[in-house]
Amino acid sequence: MLHNEESGLLNRKTSWLIFGSVFIAGLILRLLFLGSKSLWVDEALASGIIDRSILQIIRMSLSASPHPPLGFILIKLSSLLFGNGEAGLRVFSALASALAVLPLMTFISRRINVKSAFWAGLIWAVSPFAVSIGQEVWLNSFAALIGFAFIDVCDRAWHGGRTGKFLLLPVALAGMLVQHLFVFFIFAGFSLYFTVPADRRPSIKIFLILVGLFLLIFAPFSIMLIRQASSRADRIARAGLDMNALLIFKLKFRIPSVFARLIPGGLLLEAGRQLLQDKKQIVFWFVFCAGQFLLIINLFFYRVFEKKFKVWLLIVFLLPFTLFLRDDPTVRHLTILWIPLAIAIAAASDRWKYTGPAIALITAVMLLPYFNIDSYPYHRSNWRMAVEYVEHNIHADEGILVIGGPSGGLIWDYYCTDDLSRTALGGEDPFTERTTPGIEPGVAIGSLLEEFESIWVIHDYWGGSGTVELASDYRVLQEKWISPTITVVHVSSE
Repeated sequence: MLHNEESGLLNRKTSWLIFGSVFIAGLILRLLFLGSKSLWVDEALASGIIDRSILQIIRMSLSASPHPPLGFILIKLSSLLFGNGEAGLRVFSALASALAVLPLMTFISRRINVKSAFWAGLIWAVSPFAVSIGQEVWLNSFAALIGFAFIDVCDRAWHGGRTGKFLLLPVALAGMLVQHLFVFFIFAGFSLYFTVPADRRPSIKIFLILVGLFLLIFAPFSIMLIRQASSRADRIARAGLDMNALLIFKLKFRIPSVFARLIPGGLLLEAGRQLLQDKKQIVFWFVFCAGQFLLIINLFFYRVFEKKFKVWLLIVFLLPFTLFLRDDPTVRHLTILWIPLAIAIAAASDRWKYTGPAIALITAVMLLPYFNIDSYPYHRSNWRMAVEYVEHNIHADEGILVIGGPSGGLIWDYYCTDDLSRTALGGEDPFTERTTPGIEPGVAIGSLLEEFESIWVIHDYWGGSGTVELASDYRVLQEKWISPTITVVHVSSE
């Protein structure tokens, strides 16, 4: 018996040595060139609250952001410890993305084995998707860490672990304080109960008590969740889009695009004209989409898993895509999909020994172009360079118009080093409600040209009319594309 206990202890030490090495590798990759990429407008929303107090952050995140406050508080703490530069703001996000591999691997190691968990974890550690959410000043890496931890905690609890039962509700609450879409992790974690044989799981009474306590805690957040969903639905309706045509587009392109990006992330372009003109992109898109699809299919031929667990995996995989019926999320919002994907990678690695190394190598190679991009891959707008360009070329009698959504003014203020007056179309500062709703860009350009002889327009291109088209009634002195989605145009009234 002593020998078995020593052997078990040795195995646990070996497992954690393996898991720790994967975590360290992932952390190094996330800290590498951490400040090299420019913030984009979503990140500016987070950077715009770092100078506020914790209480102000809580109030402002509830009033000016569709997200709960915990993620913003963590970004605030990161800035206090590591500074307000891009790298300082991103440290906690990088740490969270790297740490997420630990609960992911421990969960998989119990369901399959340590070796297969190693390959699944390594691919998370080196995937451009996971590295990029760890190098973004936003909430997705925190949601991934807490979400994977919640699945692991639930698995322990439903197998009778006391620690799992104790941690289940605090971890669930932490997740809901980061992101409303954490509700998918909540469903996955609680429904995991039914995959455990009845003679090995807690009584249904204990399960119902934990569910009831969670619903009681979650009740205040459900109101915010409904409000957020309604707000996004209203925004789509105000855009005047044909919802039937939009749904067909999502089914044909958006859902496959999200699925294909689970490993390469934003390195794969959105389905559209730019993608179709790039043969390398088409090949990459096909390889990752087909490869990941085959991995998922293999799950249901993997004899180690019981039927109940396979049904659970199928539901966890399919359920997040129902969001596209009413919304249009990106893959960054759906880290829950990495639960079935990571298990699929582990199962394939257990079945065919070269699968894990092959996927890890292909994934790691994709990091080379990722680190070569100077802006965030999902929305390639280099605001740092755009602001520098305007500051270098502007004269005293010229104005500035920033077109960058509600947080365009914030990102200009973050990068601007001179005392330059600017007008931010869509919002001077969303946290102080100094917005300029209903003003068309062409009208704003005309208004500023009545005050200045010429103006500089920074346009973060989200679709719709190009900057030159917006200024078609005036003289365009020059146009400079800073990055694929951001342009600077110098406009004069003469």
